[in-house]
Amino acid sequence: MTNHQASVFVNEGIFGIFDHGEVPAESADWSGSLIAPMSAGAFVRTGINTGNVQVEVRTGDSPTEWEDEATALVWSPTGNLRIESVVGGPQSDLPVLSQSGPGRYELEVKARGRRRNPDASVLDSAEVYRVSLRPSAERAAPMPAVSAPPDPDEEARRQRLLQE
Repeated sequence: MTNHQASVFVNEGIFGIFDHGEVPAESADWSGSLIAPMSAGAFVRTGINTGNVQVEVRTGDSPTEWEDEATALVWSPTGNLRIESVVGGPQSDLPVLSQSGPGRYELEVKARGRRRNPDASVLDSAEVYRVSLRPSAERAAPMPAVSAPPDPDEEARRQRLLQE
């Protein structure tokens, strides 16, 4: 089992897992409570708004109890996914997560302590996050979202429903 730990500065309630420093924030899917995947990498939502949290990168299992757990598929176009503070940059004490190079990965984040100081500013919070990344069976690049062509009969159906 390998274990690396670092204190990560959180701003606006998030830290990142970014690929080569790129932050495609406009593509973030905020529907999850812990992970917000993006077109490359992901944001991790914290309990505190501002301050430091402990992040560990671990391979292998441990019997530690976690309060929150989530998984998401993330894309790494350059194969350089790293834990980063949104304002402080990459955490040099933590290894590159995407050890298999460019491709899709299954990101797992486990957390505890997120409910102790919700949305507070805490210099050194009690929050702890465990991040692990495994290559996904699907290694191809994600397809860009394609919208369906407009249905010419849709407006007529809508008008009929409004009249009823």
